Amino acid sequence: MRELFDIRDRVVAVAGAAGAFGSEIARELAARGCHLSLLDINEAGLEKIVSELPESAQVHTRVFNAIEEDECESALDECAQRWSRIDGFVNCVGAFKIIAAEDMTRRDFTQVLETNVSAALSMCKFAARHMIPRRYGRIINIASVSDSVVNPGYAAYAASKSALTHLTRVLAVEWAPHSITVNAISPAMCETALTTDFLARSDNRATAKSKILLDRLLEPEDILGTVVLLLSPGGGFITGQAIHVDGGRTIS
Repeated sequence: MRELFDIRDRVVAVAGAAGAFGSEIARELAARGCHLSLLDINEAGLEKIVSELPESAQVHTRVFNAIEEDECESALDECAQRWSRIDGFVNCVGAFKIIAAEDMTRRDFTQVLETNVSAALSMCKFAARHMIPRRYGRIINIASVSDSVVNPGYAAYAASKSALTHLTRVLAVEWAPHSITVNAISPAMCETALTTDFLARSDNRATAKSKILLDRLLEPEDILGTVVLLLSPGGGFITGQAIHVDGGRTIS
């Protein structure tokens, strides 16, 4: 069992590492002995995460803006140069904007898609370029149950997450010949810096919780087991999947 889920010494880049999901993933992977490149636009957030990791953690950080394609390229190149390879890439970058469709501007819509889909393609592409010559790699996109369920006000967010999961499938098909797996993890509603204001309004928290069979919101650590699985030998035959870690939300 130790060998099945052993990810020691794997080189993993985590984008959006200062956020709720990225920071938990960074802590877990550091504890499991990975070599980490932590990427985020938030320099202070990156410094905070690094300060919370064990002194023995093998970690490198890079401040970058995922919207800028050239910054995605240079950030992933720097990771590969630092560790001589990239074994895994976890994309936690995301935007959450809830607006009624009749009030949404095209700019609102495209901004969400730019962050949640276009930036994802750029990051995955540049990570894969370092994996293809080695014929090995594991890529994980953090999506959302909104790739499958419908909520009012979610026109931009749901469209972007649906696009992200289908993008994940296309990349899985394209890169399977290079022995690279590409998967998405689709969590249920979780309270993060992005969702706090939304959950505080009206009865949004109670409504979100009522739709989850396990009767609670997701916590960031709930996705860690799935992340480890997809990076480990035990997850080597899983690709092109959107795994819903949702407490039963998609069947409620």
